[in-house]
Amino acid sequence: MSQLQSVVISTKADGSWQAVHVPSGKVAHGLTKDEAEEGMRALLGMSEQGAFVEPLTSDRFSGLAKEIAEFLEGQVSDMLAFHSGFARLEAFESGIAHIRLGGGCQGCPSSTLTLMNGVQQQLQERFGEDSIIDIVPVV
Repeated sequence: MSQLQSVVISTKADGSWQAVHVPSGKVAHGLTKDEAEEGMRALLGMSEQGAFVEPLTSDRFSGLAKEIAEFLEGQVSDMLAFHSGFARLEAFESGIAHIRLGGGCQGCPSSTLTLMNGVQQQLQERFGEDSIIDIVPVV
């Protein structure tokens, strides 16, 4: 099985196993280490190989919106992968990007800060502040 990012796996006093995704606090349990890992992958929306099963959204867009979606699916998601997360563009209109963070970022207390300070800054640097006026988090 592939290694999970930002996940601590440990045995409990009763001999069972626990996997904790540290940034979000998500917890999975199992009778074996493999079961705990499998449970965590399910919580994060990952395949056994470590890939997200979440579909990409870039094929729904064209023009600038497609470029933004591809940037989120590529460079931004690569950065978020350090915490077992990813980013997807859900809508783009009049300079407003509606972005959903998933995987380990979904439900993480820091996800809004990450989106508003990190992702928005990256998008504005890449596409310009006139093109990316604001970001709206999608839950």
